[in-house]
Amino acid sequence: MLKRISTQQLTLGMFIEAVEGTPSNQEFLRRHRFLLRHEEWMRQLKLSGAESIIINTAKGYDADGDARAAAPPSDKRPETIAAVTHAVRSAADAISETFASAAAGGCVSLQGMAAAAGKISDAVQSNPAIFIGVTRLKSKDETTFVHSVSVSGLMMLFGNYLGLDRATVELLGISGLLHDIGKVEIPSSILNKAEGLSANEREIINLHPAFGRDILSRNAQMPEMVLDVCFNHHERMDGGGYPSGCAGGAISLYARLAAICDVYDAVTSVRPYKKPWTANDALTWMLRREGHFDMQLLKKFALCISAALPRA
Repeated sequence: MLKRISTQQLTLGMFIEAVEGTPSNQEFLRRHRFLLRHEEWMRQLKLSGAESIIINTAKGYDADGDARAAAPPSDKRPETIAAVTHAVRSAADAISETFASAAAGGCVSLQGMAAAAGKISDAVQSNPAIFIGVTRLKSKDETTFVHSVSVSGLMMLFGNYLGLDRATVELLGISGLLHDIGKVEIPSSILNKAEGLSANEREIINLHPAFGRDILSRNAQMPEMVLDVCFNHHERMDGGGYPSGCAGGAISLYARLAAICDVYDAVTSVRPYKKPWTANDALTWMLRREGHFDMQLLKKFALCISAALPRA
């Protein structure tokens, strides 16, 4: 149920549908529909001069502070889990169709990917913990597609945490969905190989970012960010990545962000051939990989995950 409240009635755990009036921080006019999870956001909203706030009591806490009157952020009711699961599977199906079309020489539809990213955004904002839990479960046949959905959701979750504007966060979502599209050019015998890859097979795998950029470039309207993330999400800060071996500031913020989300999802996912790592184990391991990630960005990602998964 939608409800109008004053900014002074705000509390953590509310789901913000809209900010009314002319707040001094115009970012809040663009950042509508989000779960209020951070003290700093709440403080800024209360000081912004906004006239009123529209909250959704079906997705977060009510103004009376009674968690029983609403579905709280940690809501794990069967219907909530089912709704998030449906959104994930629907987006994965859209990715599967897009990849199949690309493999046949077709262009990627930005409209279709934007719609899929919108569904993922709704799911991750309504309950990030359930979204992350659902996307950890990947069967052998759907690994690439659910992984793409998960990376998309993580990138949008992190983008919102960093305070990026709505348009940028939406593009992050599309970029996450399409970052691995080049894998349609890689033989399935290599992609699905459970044991270690040979040096030759690894060289073939390492071609997928370039393949992906070529596929996405068939659409002349493809945003530069989407091309950038696809081509550079395996680059490393020390220059030891691929396909170009660029380093440091030569790697965009968006590609650095994607690299973190990509690896985090990969190591925390349930796969037929390996046990998943816990969030703590994954983040600890990632923080020890000097030269691989942007460490300042990774530390912020760890805080973002901790906020989404209190026991992470």
